[in-house]
Amino acid sequence: MQIWLDTLDLPTIRHASRLGLLAGVTTNPSILAAASQAPEAVLDNLLDIQPGLVAAQVTVNDPAAQLRQARRLAARSERIVVKIPAVGEGFQTMAALEREGIATLATAIFESRQIALAGLLGVRYAAPYFNRIEQAGMDAAVLLQESQQILQRYGQRTVIMGAAVKSAEQFMQCARAGIGAVTLPAETYRQLFASTPDVDAALQRFNSAWQGNPLAAASPLFAH
Repeated sequence: MQIWLDTLDLPTIRHASRLGLLAGVTTNPSILAAASQAPEAVLDNLLDIQPGLVAAQVTVNDPAAQLRQARRLAARSERIVVKIPAVGEGFQTMAALEREGIATLATAIFESRQIALAGLLGVRYAAPYFNRIEQAGMDAAVLLQESQQILQRYGQRTVIMGAAVKSAEQFMQCARAGIGAVTLPAETYRQLFASTPDVDAALQRFNSAWQGNPLAAASPLFAH
């Protein structure tokens, strides 16, 4: 399962990139609008800081205007994936862009029908909002599993990207569903590396046993 980051937190992006875990970075209009730089500069920085993809979302609803924005974004870098809301004429826009060889990401997904349509159109990625689906009273894990089965049944290339993932447990639910990617805010990404009381206790037992044997503690092989 690919890990994407949904953040402008550069230390977190560098950490994931150094580990070789990072497939890309996603943005949205809210993220770019909150930045202290122009959107062009933010996207350029994200392309420079890591070797993966960068997702950027169109900010208009009219199909012709969406196409113009999408083409400008794609012309900026071949590593940019264009996010299009998976509603109404957005599907028309995605179909046209994919025919032109411009990678798209269907966003704002709350229902499996949106993913099924994205699959039929050959959209590259489809991003259901995991946490928001849960808040709406639906079972996001079931939606992911059903959608993944539909795509596999028909041999469609669309990669489901679990988005709005707010906890390590939601991350694991995405993994158990067998989807191809997940995008995480910085805080959720850090949770994946967090210790637990059980882990801390086990490590303390190892340390106590080691320090209790003078020969072990003085070993040059294990010197600090």
